[in-house]
Amino acid sequence: MRWTDKAVDNSIVSLLVEKLAISPFIARLLGINAICDPTEASRFIAPRLADLADPFDISGMDAAVNRIVQAIDQSESILILGDYDVDGITATAIMHHVLSELGASPRFIIPRRESEGYGLSIPVLERGLAVEVPKVLLALDCGTNSSREIGFLTDKGVDVVIVDHHQLKGQLSAQAIFVNPHLEKDQGEPWRNLSAAGLAFKLTHALLKRLRAKGDVRATEFPIKKQLDLVALGTVADLVPLRGENRIFAHRGLHQLSESARPGIHELREVSGLRPGAKLTSTDVAFKMAPRINAGGRLDEAELPANLLTSDNLAESRELARKLDKLNQERREIERKISEEAHDQVEKHMDDCLGIVAHGDHWHQGVVGIVAGKLSRAHGKPAIVLGGDGEILKGSGRSIPGIDLVQTLKLCSSLLADEDWGGHPAAVGLSLPRKCLTDFQFAFDEAVKKTCQDTLPEATLEIACWIEQNSLGVPLLKELEHLQPFGQENPEPLLGLRNVNLAQAPRAVGQNHFRFSVHNGQELISGIAWNLGHRQPPHDQSLDLAIRLGWNDWNGVVSPQMTLVDWRLAEQ
Repeated sequence: MRWTDKAVDNSIVSLLVEKLAISPFIARLLGINAICDPTEASRFIAPRLADLADPFDISGMDAAVNRIVQAIDQSESILILGDYDVDGITATAIMHHVLSELGASPRFIIPRRESEGYGLSIPVLERGLAVEVPKVLLALDCGTNSSREIGFLTDKGVDVVIVDHHQLKGQLSAQAIFVNPHLEKDQGEPWRNLSAAGLAFKLTHALLKRLRAKGDVRATEFPIKKQLDLVALGTVADLVPLRGENRIFAHRGLHQLSESARPGIHELREVSGLRPGAKLTSTDVAFKMAPRINAGGRLDEAELPANLLTSDNLAESRELARKLDKLNQERREIERKISEEAHDQVEKHMDDCLGIVAHGDHWHQGVVGIVAGKLSRAHGKPAIVLGGDGEILKGSGRSIPGIDLVQTLKLCSSLLADEDWGGHPAAVGLSLPRKCLTDFQFAFDEAVKKTCQDTLPEATLEIACWIEQNSLGVPLLKELEHLQPFGQENPEPLLGLRNVNLAQAPRAVGQNHFRFSVHNGQELISGIAWNLGHRQPPHDQSLDLAIRLGWNDWNGVVSPQMTLVDWRLAEQ
C-alpha cells in the first residue's frame, strides 16, 4: 500500500490560526477538509442550533405543514410509513411522537424487507390499509420514485405527503406533496443533504412554528430539542455528509443521545454495552447502536426497533432491546457464514477477475451488502453479492476508491432486471434474472476492466498529519474533539508517527488482532490492531505507524488508545 500525505495550503493554516486562535494541528485538519473560511471554520468547531435555517425555506414544506395541520385540526387519521433502516425508523419515531403530542392519533407501518420490499410498495400499503384507510399517508425516507403507488393511494382517497432525500430517477408524481431537497437545483443550502431523520426534525420545527403562531399550547410546550437523540442516530447511521445542518444535528444530537431519558434509547445503550453517562461518539452509533436497529430490518422484523423507539415503558423497552440484541447476534452469525462461503467462491473461481460477483441460493438478502463490503475490502476489488433461490436474484455491490460502481454497472445493465437497480459510486443495489447470472459475472468483470483500463487503482493511505511521538496523549485527543463527530466528509484523521519503536513485542488477541504500545516520553500509550494479526511489526526496529487516536472506555476507565491502520519499516 502506498502512503501519501494530504496536501493543504499553508497560508490557509496560518489564516485560521490567526483568526480563530486555534493550533496549527487543528487548522491543518480543517484545511484538509476544505474548511478554509474563518467564519465557516468557527461554525464547524462550535455548531449551534441557532444557526439552523428556517424550515419553510425547503420547497414543499409549507404545503406539507398545511395538510398535516388540517389533519390534526379535523382529527383525520394519519398513517406513517417509514423505511426499514435506521434513518427511516428514527424519522418514523420522531413524527409519531410529535404528532401524538400535538393531538393526532397516528399509526405507523414499516415494510417487511423479504416479502414487501423497500419503501412504498403495494404489498405494504395493502397491509396498512387493511386496518384502516387513512386520510393522510406520511412517507418517510422513501416515495420519491413511487408514482404508481401514489396513484394507488390517491385512488382510494388518501392524501400523500412524501418526506425523502433520495434522487428522482423518472417522472415526479403530481399527486403528492414532496419535501425533498434533491428535487430542486443545488444552491449549496445547509439543509441540502439532510437525512430523513433530519428532514423529520425540520418538519417538526415547521409544524411547531405554524401551531405556535395559532396559539396552540401543546406546540408551545413541546420539547423539540429532546428529539435530537433520534436525529443523531439517523444522521450518523445513514452516512450523509456531516456538513452544514447535518453537522449541527450530529454534534448536538450526540450530546442528547448520551443523556436521553427516552426508554428505548436507554435500553438500546444498555444492550450495546455503552456505559451509563458515557459521552457517545459517531463510532458508538455506527458500530454499536445502529447495527442493532438495522438487525430488525435485515431479518424482517423492522417494526420491532420502531416499537422500541416509540415506547414510553421501560420494561417493554428492555424486552424489545434484548430481542434486537439477539437478532443482531443472529445477523452476525448469518453474515459470518455467508462471508466464508463468498470468500471461498472468489478464491476458487474468481481469483483472476477484477470484478467479483458471488451468489448463494440461501444467502439472506438482508446481509449481502455487508458481505459485499467485506469482499471488496479483503480483495481490493469491486464486489457484488447476490442472494435468492427464485427467478430474480437480489443483491448489493460495494466498490473501491477510483471505481464508480454506477457507471460500471451501466456497461452491463442490459442484463439486469428492468431498471431495478441504482445507488451511488461506492454502493449499489440491484436485481438480476437468474438465467443471466453467468453472463453477468463475465460482463461485470469486463466492465470493471474497461473502467480501470485493465489495472485496478493502487491502494493508497492518506496521512492527514504527521505528529511527534511525545504528543501522543490526552491533550492531543482533547484537541481532536473540536472536530467530532467524524463521518462522511469529515473523516477521522489518519495520523502518522515516524521512527518509533514499540515498547515491547506485540501481543496477539482474538483470532487475528494484536495489542501494542508506544512510550510518549512520560507514559505508555496502548494500541490495538484489528485484523492485522497475520502481519505483526517487529519491536526491535524503527517503524512508521499510521494510526487513529481515540478514547478507550473499559470498565469506567477512560484512556487514550491508538488504532493501527498500517505500518512499515521506517524510512532511513
